[in-house]
Amino acid sequence: MSGEGLKGKVVTVSGPVDSNKLGVTLPHEHFFYDSRSRFVEPEDEIGKEYAHQSVTLENVGWITKNWINNIDNLVVDDEAVAITEAQLFKDVGGGTIVDVTNVGQPRNPGALCRIAQATGLDIVMGSGYYFGYFHPGDMDSRTEDDITKEIISDLTVGVDGTGVKAGLIGEVGFSTPFDPNEIKSLRASVAAQKECGVALSIHPGPGADSPFQIIDMLEEAGADLSRVVMGHIERSSLDMDGILKVASRGCYVEFDWFGTLNPAYPYGPVDVPSDSVRIKQIRKLIAEGHLDQVLVSHDVCFKMRMACYGGPGYAHISKYVVQWMDEMGITPDEIESLTKANPQRMLAVI
Repeated sequence: MSGEGLKGKVVTVSGPVDSNKLGVTLPHEHFFYDSRSRFVEPEDEIGKEYAHQSVTLENVGWITKNWINNIDNLVVDDEAVAITEAQLFKDVGGGTIVDVTNVGQPRNPGALCRIAQATGLDIVMGSGYYFGYFHPGDMDSRTEDDITKEIISDLTVGVDGTGVKAGLIGEVGFSTPFDPNEIKSLRASVAAQKECGVALSIHPGPGADSPFQIIDMLEEAGADLSRVVMGHIERSSLDMDGILKVASRGCYVEFDWFGTLNPAYPYGPVDVPSDSVRIKQIRKLIAEGHLDQVLVSHDVCFKMRMACYGGPGYAHISKYVVQWMDEMGITPDEIESLTKANPQRMLAVI
């Protein structure tokens, strides 16, 4: 891939662009997402009343606290709404959104191209496999080599015959405990990374051990850890020392739930931090010399996280968090690194 004159460029759905042209970049978002298969029917009467309602401003307060118990919340599939939401980011100076939707989710190359055209944003599409719950039925029979070739094709030829190319591998997903097919998927992703010189974004399993176990497997497979993003760091049950240990392994540390405070995590209690605590943790990472490894995003993937339903949307960091960072002692140059330089470096083909 880098041999095709792409070194230093970022492959967007509209074609390659110079990495320094991306502007403010969100490295972990979704325009289309479907998690309805994980819906849990509530047992209480109030929950039963809300479970099958469409998400509205009137019921989103309950849904935010019970997000896996409302089936409409778990699907994002409206292209027109996606354009409107993306435009809000563009309107506050946004430049690029990375859609890490991949196999196992409703990845839609054509729609991503139309969103990019309608808004003027650069959009980067993901490749590889999500976590085991969403793997295709024949995943057991797919070999590591099969998956490697598929990912390389996504990156160099295009996705599903569209000619629209992915620009990174991810988000590569993990459960707890790991599914053997998730390990196979990871090893194939590393092989494709070596061939194509792109970043690899990880969705760790729940639990504080998961990021470290994944990093160990990445190292064993020969991954370039400086090109690996450890996502969802704020829901990984890690304290500050744990986050610093992840950063010390050389990968990017991604705070991608900005705007979301959700202690009702369905896989067990997780003390998800507020935005102010996230900023304090980032400030500590900077103080310890890890500025260049920190990424920030929102992971918009449910209706409750979209601005039209009262959620943070894609513009939350630009509209509010940047100001809070400044007020809490993060310098303008450091903010520039967090929102521009770091994601641009991560996405650039080497």
